[in-house]
Amino acid sequence: MLGSLLRLFQLGLQKQFIEVTKYQWHMGITSFGGPVVQFQNFNRLFVERYQWLNDSTYQELFAVAQALPGSASTKLLFIITLLHTSLLPALVSFLYWALPGAIGMFVLALGVGQIGTTLPGPVYALLSGLNAATVGVIFVAAIQLSNKAITDKLSLALIFLGGAAGVVYTALWYFPVLMVLGGITAVIYDLRFIQRWWARGKQNFKFTLRGRNAAAEESQTIELSNLEDDSIWLPEVYREDSAADVSGARAATMTGLPAARRIPTRTSTSTRPMLDASDTESLPFSERQNEDEGGVDASDIRAAPVSEVVDDTPEQEYPVWLGVSIVIGFFLSFIFVIVIRAVIKGLPVTFLLFSNLYLAGTIIFGGGPVVIPLLREYIVSEGWVSSRDFIIGLALIQAFPGPNFNFAIYLGALTYHNYGASSILGAVVSFIAIYTPGMLVAGGMFTFWNKLRRYAVVTSLLRGINSAAIGLVWTAIYRIWETGYLSDQWTDGISLGEDPWWIVVASTAFVTGRGWGFPAPVSIFIGGLMGIIWWAVTGAKA
Repeated sequence: MLGSLLRLFQLGLQKQFIEVTKYQWHMGITSFGGPVVQFQNFNRLFVERYQWLNDSTYQELFAVAQALPGSASTKLLFIITLLHTSLLPALVSFLYWALPGAIGMFVLALGVGQIGTTLPGPVYALLSGLNAATVGVIFVAAIQLSNKAITDKLSLALIFLGGAAGVVYTALWYFPVLMVLGGITAVIYDLRFIQRWWARGKQNFKFTLRGRNAAAEESQTIELSNLEDDSIWLPEVYREDSAADVSGARAATMTGLPAARRIPTRTSTSTRPMLDASDTESLPFSERQNEDEGGVDASDIRAAPVSEVVDDTPEQEYPVWLGVSIVIGFFLSFIFVIVIRAVIKGLPVTFLLFSNLYLAGTIIFGGGPVVIPLLREYIVSEGWVSSRDFIIGLALIQAFPGPNFNFAIYLGALTYHNYGASSILGAVVSFIAIYTPGMLVAGGMFTFWNKLRRYAVVTSLLRGINSAAIGLVWTAIYRIWETGYLSDQWTDGISLGEDPWWIVVASTAFVTGRGWGFPAPVSIFIGGLMGIIWWAVTGAKA
């Protein structure tokens, strides 16, 4: 009996390995354009093509990945695979995803370690062209992500405010705070705290003006509608006459199903599900199916018929105590590393590099756009890698496939090279240190995420975090734009707007991607080629 169960388990695991290999073996060598483009590709592949999960669950996981420390794209892919398969195939998926780019950045570090103090003019032009094209490619992906996330006026406001706040100020603590504030705002809005307070205040104001007797009579007819029935915020055509029926419909809607899977439908004229009065997105599907598409995201699970809902139940359940133990164990290891780093002097460069990147992987929220300035602080400021070599790697990581966290492998290999040690060892230490925090926290969280998502407050929190995180994507576009133009005079990078040609390059990448559907690698390659053309023309004039 035990042997039969073991064989069944092995067959199931083998099937999962085959499925992961079939669908993901190429992702680490074809996912160009940075995390923003990768998020859009994940949605297209795992939601639309393979149907591993539905769009609503994808949006939740995207928010979770942004809210946890570490590489957002890596965590998102890992959790999606863990949801659909099990732990070991998910780890294989991680290696398919991260290793090719890590190897490429290691080889790049070997080459950069051999060059002199300055680069040839064509190289600077190539790097500037790649940066400009990356801006255009990310712009396309940011539009697509925003279109998915904007389901009402609040999500639009959070995306705008997140992007604007990220542009005007930057700090290590700032981006996580913005995402948390976005989540809290969504909770307050979705659970209707302000709307209920306003309804009560409005009722009390009428009570004061009209006198106690008149207000009491009016209160008997509108009390439940004001405090319990969301239709007070809707046009007259959507309001119901029977408040009791509304209350019953709400109870039926809120029980028995996770929040992410509730499908509001109007079954009769006497029952109505809970409505979000601030936007027609919350109207029952049968009432808005004939509306203009501009106001409704058809991929939203709330707008889909039941038959189109993809089953996203985890393939394998894990005990909650295991996940909690993993998270607690990670934080204990983090405290240990930081204490040793602070107390003991004269530690070897291996431990110093590991501790700095372990710290970076723990406090980075929001993924790739945030890791760049933090790595500059923890590597360049330590004197391990020069500012010029950092800028070279920053320009080329945009043209490399896989996660931007592979930039740490480049810096670790260069650090060991500059100390006369093995570059391979530096790359391995950096790979483990930068990825371990996010993978441990994401894996531990997954054990109880499917239980937490059943609560409306959790789904609202993730909705707000998701919107604020997409706003920070627009911030990333601005940051790359402001440091994308490289030359022998500006080795630290200046704004691409200093020369109109780079505006043309960025626009070309946007048009080829958005209008003509070119893959991101092709658009980036065209940008690099246009950089070489720019150098040939301007160099000839000189």
